[in-house]
Amino acid sequence: MLKRYRLLMISIFIGVIGISITPFFDSVVVTPDYDLTKHRLGLPLPIIEQNTWLTPLDDAFPFELGLVSPQENPTKILIGNYLLLVVAAVGTVYMILVWMKGLSKRIR
Repeated sequence: MLKRYRLLMISIFIGVIGISITPFFDSVVVTPDYDLTKHRLGLPLPIIEQNTWLTPLDDAFPFELGLVSPQENPTKILIGNYLLLVVAAVGTVYMILVWMKGLSKRIR
């Protein structure tokens, strides 16, 4: 029982950290139609939304935009997407760890 609890805690840690860092690796190609006031980042679903104050020049399009400074641009977490992704990641990691534990017992 204690080992399954440890596996669950490890899974939660990996799931939360893994999902929380995805906006740092995501970027969006900005075109003239793109709404910069709702700049969303995260993989595979957006988990943060930034209200950017950028006003690019007309000849700057298209350009790639990633995470901008949250101190200068209001940022909010899309809690529904975040929780959905964390639960999915925790479940997946937990199943993989239980499978690896079972496999290691069979090998011995």
